[in-house]
Amino acid sequence: MKRVRRTGAQVDRPMAACRAVVISASVVLSVLVAASQAHAQQPSYLFYVASESADEVSLMRFTPGGDLAVEKVIPVGFYPAEMEGPHGIGIDPDGSHWYLTLGHGFPFGTLLKYRTGADTLEGRVGLGLFPATIVVSPLGGLAFVVNANFHGEHVPSTVSVVDIETMTEIERIETCTMPHGSRLSPDGRRHYSTCMVDDRLVEIDVEDVALSRTLDVGPPHGRCSPTWATPTPDGERIYVMCNKSDEIVEIDRAAWKITRRWDAPRAPYNADITPDGRRLVVTQKGSGEVGVWDLETGERIALVPSTRRVTHGVAVSPDGRYAFISVEGIGGEPGGVDVIDLRSYERVAAADVGKQAGGIVFWKME
Repeated sequence: MKRVRRTGAQVDRPMAACRAVVISASVVLSVLVAASQAHAQQPSYLFYVASESADEVSLMRFTPGGDLAVEKVIPVGFYPAEMEGPHGIGIDPDGSHWYLTLGHGFPFGTLLKYRTGADTLEGRVGLGLFPATIVVSPLGGLAFVVNANFHGEHVPSTVSVVDIETMTEIERIETCTMPHGSRLSPDGRRHYSTCMVDDRLVEIDVEDVALSRTLDVGPPHGRCSPTWATPTPDGERIYVMCNKSDEIVEIDRAAWKITRRWDAPRAPYNADITPDGRRLVVTQKGSGEVGVWDLETGERIALVPSTRRVTHGVAVSPDGRYAFISVEGIGGEPGGVDVIDLRSYERVAAADVGKQAGGIVFWKME
């Protein structure tokens, strides 16, 4: 019988195949581990949203991948038989406290101070008629609240300046009829609000705690009814939302004049600007949509439908990746929160909150 001799190459083929299988499995495992680690390293985004017709504030957590959840519901107000209308919400620079306006009261509204995380009440101060939007100074120490007087006579109203350490109103500056929107320049030296009845942009000098100048932003014919003003991150321009004339108005801050007007159909309401200063995210309250504008060209680059009608507030995350949108809803509908990816311009998550979701503020990434 002839004996067949096996060569070294013939002997090594199965062993090489085994090694290839082991190496392939190792590569696949490495890829899976890397993907798992990348997913684990994605931050969560935490923010607060106020529900005006539910007298509550919701702490929300969004984790990329579509997971948006109500982390906690914080009841607010002092009169169980009355709807006190939490409207505006702000947060201090170090993220240690959040501040909430209650629009209704006896006879006036209130500003409340809460510890973040624990969400315990630490202070309160009475303000004017229907305190609405609030902003806290980036330098800390002061909050500015517009007393919108939505349900009163059409008479000039005020902006309250509050020492948030002692929760004391230190000044009430008369500005215009039905003020709304409350934002500060990046350096904290100038405060901007609008006049919904008087069609004006108002600037307050923070150091002097006094009105410094106003600008007529109305169109040549008709009314603007401005609801919001927000400065760019470099402080050079200010954008005003004309809710009635369906426009966005650009103002040169130094020259204090209008430089451009853009069509923004269906009642632009609130707005926020991405940290790089390139895009303006606008809630279009009349159509239940969110528009995104390129600030260099003035062109709308995206239009994203919301989960339900009547969009309200917007807060862009500090990394510029997501926009968090509060949605009021209609009638018996719950309020809602939508998350928009600012790369794909798609709604990537949504959740229900209390009725008439309005004020919204970003807290932190973790």
